[in-house]
Amino acid sequence: MTLRSRCLSLLLLLSVVLPAAPRAARAAQDAVELHMYAGAGLRVPAEAVVRTFEQRTGVRVVVEYGGMGQLLTRFNATNTGDVFLSGGEQYVRELATAGKVLSEHRLVLHTPVMAVRKDKAAGIATLADLAASNLRIAMGDPQAIALGKSGEKLLDASGHGQALRDKVAVRGTTIKQVLLYLTNGDVDAAVIGRSDAVANAASLVILPTPQGTPEEISVAAALSTSAHPGLARELAAFFAAPESIKVFVDHGFLPLPAK
Repeated sequence: MTLRSRCLSLLLLLSVVLPAAPRAARAAQDAVELHMYAGAGLRVPAEAVVRTFEQRTGVRVVVEYGGMGQLLTRFNATNTGDVFLSGGEQYVRELATAGKVLSEHRLVLHTPVMAVRKDKAAGIATLADLAASNLRIAMGDPQAIALGKSGEKLLDASGHGQALRDKVAVRGTTIKQVLLYLTNGDVDAAVIGRSDAVANAASLVILPTPQGTPEEISVAAALSTSAHPGLARELAAFFAAPESIKVFVDHGFLPLPAK
């Protein structure tokens, strides 16, 4: 074999062998899978943000949706997972107190509102009107979901708390379940997230929210149980990026007040 032939053979060999390392690294990255717990009321924007993260990083994110109380119980039982996307800050505070949080990012306001079906809204312009009506109400379970707790405070802030509670016909363990009770006609009104009310504005009327109603804050936290802590931190931080916050705002969530 001539010297030139040997050089060509060597170059050909290098062109085949050298890309193997980057391909192997990419394959290893593609094989990484993160597990994220997420509140059911955050599902629509969360899915969009996760899709973008997966496309940019090659990392697969498996999301488990549910009520925050249910998800917290599951995490405490399994002690596994990478990211916790909470509809209420208090759940992340509980995790942080237990030493389970690597990093956290406050995202948007998760605001409770009382929504009434348009076909039942005649004469119902305020919570006082609702309290004096014979309409049926659905609420979230305060032990299971963030908007269940803040929804109870909304009733009290109205000055008609007991009268409104007397009209509660059913309680859901996720805010999406409460929304289904309302949109399916099982009840006439419900405390749901502002984002869901905005998304269903064609069929729902939002009653004025009384002063003193608490606003839950959604938080993304990287968990100390993660087998990939760097990627867990990256995903939690990505939820707080301006482009991700815009996704939430576009779906009816309110931005955090300027500091």
